[in-house]
Amino acid sequence: MVAVAAALLMLGSHAFAETSPDLDRAEAAVVAAWIKAPLGVRRAFFVARPPEGFGIYERRPSNRFKPGETLFVYAEPVGFGWKPVGGDRVEFGFEVDFVIKKRDGTIIGGKDNFARLALQSHSRNREFMLKLSLDVAGVPSGDYVLQYRLRDIASDKSMSFELPFTIAG
Repeated sequence: MVAVAAALLMLGSHAFAETSPDLDRAEAAVVAAWIKAPLGVRRAFFVARPPEGFGIYERRPSNRFKPGETLFVYAEPVGFGWKPVGGDRVEFGFEVDFVIKKRDGTIIGGKDNFARLALQSHSRNREFMLKLSLDVAGVPSGDYVLQYRLRDIASDKSMSFELPFTIAG
């Protein structure tokens, strides 16, 4: 039994050694395409509570909120950059602004430099999610649009996304 397990381990490491260069080349191609891509957001929507991690969320069934209820947003940005920060580490993330508008486009509030969401890693991570929360206490009942602007901290890329929502008592 031990001999079989040892043989499987040896086979597994041999197989990895043979495929590792192929995986490295594929990874390099993905990174090259990622860097050329515009900054975007693959997914962005309201969630029932703060997300726990990348892909770990409970999507909110509607965009209707009670007065004073906190808005939680989950977003997956793509096409962002990485900047060296020393050693073999890179930093990536965003400076975030927001605006709340009435559906006709009239701005009722917002804040530049609302948040700075960044991580440092030994890898060029692409699985990165934004956990955004906004307290809209005092905003009267009505139909609105929440606009977040993302500014990549590692490049000159920026983009905005919008989420319509309603406050109703």
